[in-house]
Amino acid sequence: MGDGRSPAQVLSAELAALRAQAGDPSFRKMAERSGQISHTTLHEAVRGTRFPSWDTTREFVRACGADEQQWRWRWEELKGVPPEPIGEPAPEPVVAPLVVSTEPATPRPRRKYALAAAALVVVLFGGIAAFVVPKLGTRTGDAGARIPGDNTKFISDVTVPDGTTIRTGETVLKVWELQNAGSVVWHERYLQRMDLPPGPGACRTPERVLIGDTAPGDHVMVSVPVTAPDSPGRCWIGWKMVDASGAEFFTTRRPVYVLVTVVS
Repeated sequence: MGDGRSPAQVLSAELAALRAQAGDPSFRKMAERSGQISHTTLHEAVRGTRFPSWDTTREFVRACGADEQQWRWRWEELKGVPPEPIGEPAPEPVVAPLVVSTEPATPRPRRKYALAAAALVVVLFGGIAAFVVPKLGTRTGDAGARIPGDNTKFISDVTVPDGTTIRTGETVLKVWELQNAGSVVWHERYLQRMDLPPGPGACRTPERVLIGDTAPGDHVMVSVPVTAPDSPGRCWIGWKMVDASGAEFFTTRRPVYVLVTVVS
């Protein structure tokens, strides 16, 4: 990571901050709330010695009463894997049963072995391609867009890079640069905070900020004031593009977010 910490150390610090915001429940109490995982495994998740599995992270988040979806995005970002829809497990590979013959082996010409191996490669590759390509196709173009032809692209964090340190009670202005990467004009759109209502000890921001009218291909700067809480910790807030009624335009896309470290 940018500050020299490993992904496991970053995630463990953020989970520890989440637990503190939830009132610092004991790991035994969290295990009781989960009913799916032991208190020792939950404790291991905040030690930072190894990257926890998503199952462990999910139960930790649930025990703290936090939003599972935004933490799934964060876990995937730190893990470095492409986003998968929550609740859609990866399919198990189909493995043909192993058949052991008791007949004595009969020598065969090398050419037949080569042809058989080549045929097997073709069959396997064809099966993999038929399965993988449709999944990749769902991640391109305007997949997940509410309006056909609509698309958005994150360009950069203009101010307050991820992990910026701010003091308790301090206010900073977070600015993102976005691009209208589709063929639809953006009008009366907003970035809306995902964790509404915010939990105790969270950073304070407006619930939503206006995105200016943006033509296809144009870039827009979107800013939001962020005020640190009165106690130290880590603050992560995800934001999604919505209309005036709060309906999301890109339901399957990752949010843009604010990530700061609060010190006294």
